[in-house]
Amino acid sequence: MASGAWESIVLNGRRFTCKNDDSVKTKLPGFENEIIVGGDGTTYQKKTRHTGSISDINVICNPANDDFEFLQELQDSFEFFPVSGTKLDGTVYSGNMQLTDALEHDDSENTVSLSLEGTLEKQG
Repeated sequence: MASGAWESIVLNGRRFTCKNDDSVKTKLPGFENEIIVGGDGTTYQKKTRHTGSISDINVICNPANDDFEFLQELQDSFEFFPVSGTKLDGTVYSGNMQLTDALEHDDSENTVSLSLEGTLEKQG
């Protein structure tokens, strides 16, 4: 079984190449569990639903395509948009997501770090 960085991510129809040495974090939608202890020592669990997410992914921006401005427009929109990402091993994740953290363009690397949340599932 191979693993590793992401090859590319498509945001609202626009493909971005990912930085090769990223350590991307992916979370599928589901539950977070908290174990609570009662006064008599018994335990029970509290389940809280959470969204899917992709974080710590750096995409290469092409100034000729106004990629940075495109990303800012996506973040400024009030709608979720389609996302599809491909890992180097061929694994594909997709869903409808929104950018969550403020965008910063790294001029020396010509990249933007992205964090997304919403629906997400493994394809195939």
